[in-house]
Amino acid sequence: MVIRQIPVGMLHTNCYFVGDETRKVCAVIDPGASINKIAAVLSELGMTVSAILLTHGHFDHVMAAASLQRKTGAELYIHREDELWLDPENVGHRGYIAEEYEKPRVDGYLNDGMTFTVGDLAVQVLHTPGHSRGSCCFLCGDALFSGDTLFCGACGRWDLEGGDEREMMDSLRRLSQLPGDPRVYPGHEMKTTLERERQTNPYMRAAMGQ
Repeated sequence: MVIRQIPVGMLHTNCYFVGDETRKVCAVIDPGASINKIAAVLSELGMTVSAILLTHGHFDHVMAAASLQRKTGAELYIHREDELWLDPENVGHRGYIAEEYEKPRVDGYLNDGMTFTVGDLAVQVLHTPGHSRGSCCFLCGDALFSGDTLFCGACGRWDLEGGDEREMMDSLRRLSQLPGDPRVYPGHEMKTTLERERQTNPYMRAAMGQ
């Protein structure tokens, strides 16, 4: 499994490429901006895109989604509860946006427990509301792509529209109960491990009742 991460946009959102090196195919998670940077990585990897997966619909995770669809022909997936955030009127943070926005085409909806096949890789969807109603994480082998649900030492905000503190705690508890010690690749900032977050993250520890 190949994992490549690049920060994109003015909020330095982590865009991930998760690929099968043998079959030369990958999924792109959260193409938040900078289509030229994304295309350059795809060219370097020499991979085709089998799917575009959105952890949620906030503007900093979706700005380059439509452009990536046009370049690759890949299908895009988001949870139904977050589709509304893709509407242009909900992408209104002009102080953060340095490129034009085009609403992407939604080809299918993420559901808890569904699995995507990326070459010989299996990517499982975990619905983890709290930051938004439709927030999802993706589990692929020992790698957890946690979007804005779980960060290193923190978690996503729940005071935005669609956020909910109780749901966030439920989602963090669910993640804490995943087996083993997956590497955690969050939507912002540095990567971590699940065991580190179980031991040191105050929000996860509160969700675990510790």
